[in-house]
Amino acid sequence: MTKEGSHGFLKRRNVLVTWALVVAGLGIGVKVGAQTPAPPGSVVAYLVGRFGLGDRQVRGALGALLVFANQKLSPSDFDDLAQRIPNAQQIMQTVKLQGVVNGPLDSIEEYEKTLSNVGIGQPLASQIAPAVLEYLGAAGYSRERDILAGVVL
Repeated sequence: MTKEGSHGFLKRRNVLVTWALVVAGLGIGVKVGAQTPAPPGSVVAYLVGRFGLGDRQVRGALGALLVFANQKLSPSDFDDLAQRIPNAQQIMQTVKLQGVVNGPLDSIEEYEKTLSNVGIGQPLASQIAPAVLEYLGAAGYSRERDILAGVVL
């Protein structure tokens, strides 16, 4: 192979490696290890599959996250976010009625502590909100992901 041919090969390889890293960084590449269901299924099914939690636990964690976001966001931003979560209002009401959320959640740490009411402790509790962000992004809801990221990160 000539020096120019070798350079062209290395340049193409570097471009491919760069794209592979970009795709992996965006979380849309093939993952090695534990596989999780990919959106666009429901966020509940995604979280159940990703963490192996029960439906009630996931709905409790998601409902508490929505309550927390509702307290922090403007009404229009929260409405945009809630439209991407099927039955968001019902899930929020249920976590309040079941005592999962007993009052205001003033910080992400309080949200994570609340998850113990559905049997989710640390370190798993700190992984739920990022997983919801990942789901929203992978499902193509980047605006809503960014809205939620503004309150959980």
